[in-house]
Amino acid sequence: MTAHAAAPARTRIQDLCAAVLAGGDLEDLLTLLTVRARADLGAASSALVLPAGHGSWAVELTDGETGEALLGEEVPPDSGLGAALLMGDPDAVECADLSFLPPLAGTGTLTAPVDAGLDGIGALIVSFGDATALDGAAREHLNALATLIGLALREPVDPDSGVDDERGRIARDLHDLAIQELFAVGMELESLQRDLQEPGARGLDPSIARSVELSVQGVERAVAQIRQIVQSLRRDRREATLTERLRHESGLAIAGLGFAPNLRLPTDPSRLDLEIPDEIAEDIVAVVREALANAARHAHASAVAISVTVFSEGVDRVAQVDVSDNGRGIDPTVTRRSGLANMSSRARRHQGWVDAIPLEPGTMISWRVTLPPV
Repeated sequence: MTAHAAAPARTRIQDLCAAVLAGGDLEDLLTLLTVRARADLGAASSALVLPAGHGSWAVELTDGETGEALLGEEVPPDSGLGAALLMGDPDAVECADLSFLPPLAGTGTLTAPVDAGLDGIGALIVSFGDATALDGAAREHLNALATLIGLALREPVDPDSGVDDERGRIARDLHDLAIQELFAVGMELESLQRDLQEPGARGLDPSIARSVELSVQGVERAVAQIRQIVQSLRRDRREATLTERLRHESGLAIAGLGFAPNLRLPTDPSRLDLEIPDEIAEDIVAVVREALANAARHAHASAVAISVTVFSEGVDRVAQVDVSDNGRGIDPTVTRRSGLANMSSRARRHQGWVDAIPLEPGTMISWRVTLPPV
């Protein structure tokens, strides 16, 4: 196996996320992300496969040595990739056989699933043209780009759509810009607070330590207030399904994490929408958002995974949310955890509970509730 002499400079995922959230022509955004997939990873070629309607898929965009040769090429339903796309199985897409596309097939190839919303899933493919040594960072970057493509596909921007889109823009700006700025301030204040509590810290006027503590609380209240405003702005818009909202939160989290979280839903995600009532769905979205925000603020992780499932336990039906990271774990010296308290409160009103489970490395937040009888 051979490796490239020098790794290419990769575009910051946060910058690409900002470009997607800012909106613009969909084809331009998809082209940008397909081009970055090839250039950022130093690949020879890249291709974006998307649903073409009526249970078919085609190569919509390419970049690099493949040129226009593959553009418009349909994916045979009996091929490895075709079967994986038809099943809607992201894991199968990642390892699907690409022999029907000779320019992209080979050992030096990476494939990432793309969430195309109600149309199903697609695939983002990069080929290095040889048996290139591929590391985990390359796959993480490709997965992040694939997540952004999914976000772009679900975020159409119509300048003539009026008040509803304007409300959406304001909600996005508050959520993605104002909250991120407050998170940064909160992290600085919490770091200062820990320094002040160190045994060897220089003696300071107690009023200063108290002022820092009140400032931390003020930031947390401001974040909570902004989230309430965001929810009120979104409330009057078309009601999205639970799976759409979870995918949306996963995409938005890239701005704070710096990478794409791994969202795993049931093979048939519509089960979540059918079985989980609105009031519990609202809490599930809030718990996922809170857990992702905590991971961005405190975990210093390089990977985050989200799993939402529904299963039977005795005579009950249970909904469970697990959010895990490979970060530094929960600081035992921090006793005030408003995020976990909020999640616990949301669980208790549905006969449920939440737990923070230490991992090696990292933490898993496990939240589960009992669903009401049908």
